Amino acid sequence: MSKSAKRPQKTSQRRDLTVEKIVEASLVVLRSSDPSALTMRRVAEECGVSAMAIYHHVDDKNQLATRAVDSLFFSAARVPRTEELWRDRLIAFLEDLRRRLLDTPGAGMIFVRQAVIGPGTATTTELMFGCLSEGGLSGAAIAEASDAITMLLIGSIANDLTRPPQIREELGKQLAHEETPILRQNMQSYAIRDGSERFRLAIGWILDGVVQADTSRSRNTPT
Repeated sequence: MSKSAKRPQKTSQRRDLTVEKIVEASLVVLRSSDPSALTMRRVAEECGVSAMAIYHHVDDKNQLATRAVDSLFFSAARVPRTEELWRDRLIAFLEDLRRRLLDTPGAGMIFVRQAVIGPGTATTTELMFGCLSEGGLSGAAIAEASDAITMLLIGSIANDLTRPPQIREELGKQLAHEETPILRQNMQSYAIRDGSERFRLAIGWILDGVVQADTSRSRNTPT
């Protein structure tokens, strides 16, 4: 919010302040790419109350950050999915979640830096497990697929938020041309990155690989 923008006037009445309003204000602050912008005072300003009023609903800045980021997971998980195939439904959900985290860069960086545990991430995990179970996976295979997806999501968010799209072109300047013939041969396709497309492609590889590995494991398990 710009200095010239009018903020709500502070009031001593806290009865209209809710956790939901605090979370909404936190997400406004987190549209900055710097997670340190999220402070109790800054959120209080957005809500039009004193900082002490915020403490009546959240314990500290860490809980504030967790609830804000977790709300993005919850929102994405609650969107109805119409895709018939479990694979398409899961990919659509993950793409939506990734977009929400990138659209709120501060929240994306918090997700990259720390574990976020809450109703949203629990709902998300249930959704992921449900899709993977529908795809015929169970036990260790579901855990492996879920972990691989989470690591890819974290890496994809970090990559898009911290690295310019064509920074890889600098790699070609680090060594003599004769020392990197394969790199130079593939530089054009490597340097130009579409994060969303690469993410979708990699998710597909993970799902295909886990399903194939689980099928092979089942065939080789003695009955």
